[in-house]
Amino acid sequence: MMAIADFLERWWNETEVVEVKTSGSTGTPQTLQHTKAAMRESAERTIAFFALEEGIQAGLAMPVHFIAGMMMLVRAEQGRWHLIAVPPTATPQYNRRDLDFVALTPPQAQAWQRAYPDEWSGCRTLLLGGGPVASAWLKGLGHSPAIFEGFGMTETVSHFAVRSLHPTHQAHFQCLPGFSVSADEQGALGVCTPAGKTLMTRDAVQVRDPLSFRWEGRLDDVVNSGGIKIHPASVEEAFSAVIEGPMACYGEPHERWGQSLVLRIHAEHAPSDAEARTKALMDWAKTNLPAHHAPKRIEWCPLEKTWTGKWKRPRHEANN
Repeated sequence: MMAIADFLERWWNETEVVEVKTSGSTGTPQTLQHTKAAMRESAERTIAFFALEEGIQAGLAMPVHFIAGMMMLVRAEQGRWHLIAVPPTATPQYNRRDLDFVALTPPQAQAWQRAYPDEWSGCRTLLLGGGPVASAWLKGLGHSPAIFEGFGMTETVSHFAVRSLHPTHQAHFQCLPGFSVSADEQGALGVCTPAGKTLMTRDAVQVRDPLSFRWEGRLDDVVNSGGIKIHPASVEEAFSAVIEGPMACYGEPHERWGQSLVLRIHAEHAPSDAEARTKALMDWAKTNLPAHHAPKRIEWCPLEKTWTGKWKRPRHEANN
């Protein structure tokens, strides 16, 4: 809990800015500065969106070295919540069955639901962020919290858009008040902040209107296979209906097509029935994915993580 004490000491001092590190999941980690006023405004937007009243029970199990964990502390102070903080482990345990609001990564949420179903079913609202959510897991949920996914980054002071995942499922993220979005000729997401500044990203999106968009992946990850541009994240989202564990798609050089798509399923070694499972997944992909989007190869290999615990997309040397 020393990290929480360290942040609160910085939060309550007279300095008007807070230094925040980016996770490094989309590039070299950086240190940014946010004003405390901007962080309070972000907290108020979340409190208003989820109608979180004073005195609620909230759970914190994310590291406070980064913006997601920091903002749970700021929201708790701003909203005058009762905050139950536990170590940021892979399988959080709160020892409470009456939590109103919890923010977790998808892997943490899945582990929490399986290990402590009573705590899970007693939670009212769950906010996920930091990685893709397996649709197979969502479909298998019975009684559960209302589940939402936040979209944001350190530069936007945590999430600036939210979509519902369960019990209703929204394909598009909805911007919170003060934010709007656009896309350039490449389909790259531009975020207009409440301060009037436009932040250009390398996120590939389909913008439905200035307040809603669908995320397709990262432009840097696009696989160009025979002139067909494939967003690996979109393929992974589709496969999450039949593969619940960690996985990632990436491009490798191909003599004829330039690049070919590879699906890597996280495993220490290939299963004994790898050949049969590969065929079943390939058949499924040809039926359920757009034309030419099925992977040309499936492999069972370990996936690496960033230092903040996010799964890293494999990179072939020729793609770097």
